[in-house]
Amino acid sequence: MSALTTELRRLRSEAGLTLRELSLKAHVSDSSLSRYFGGQALPPWEVVVVLADLGGGDHARLRRQWEAARRARRQTRWPEEREVRRFGPVVGVCALMAASGAVGWALGRR
Repeated sequence: MSALTTELRRLRSEAGLTLRELSLKAHVSDSSLSRYFGGQALPPWEVVVVLADLGGGDHARLRRQWEAARRARRQTRWPEEREVRRFGPVVGVCALMAASGAVGWALGRR
């Protein structure tokens, strides 16, 4: 569990509000909040600010934790650049085949 997730849970506890009450104040669904508190999704910064205001959190410290969590998520989410390049020729060939098929179909319709 990340430091941000732990801090978000603490802020929720300090706010003393139900998930539904928090969702109304943060303008996000209670299911989204549940994913944020469970560490399955990274909340938008604006939601973190609302939770900080409700639970008495330090904005500067939360911003550092949020940015660290965002970097970590970005690193695990995107494959290395060389892996992406491997699919480049395949995508190009598929696009060429689709375009030639569309042209052939259009010419056949005349």
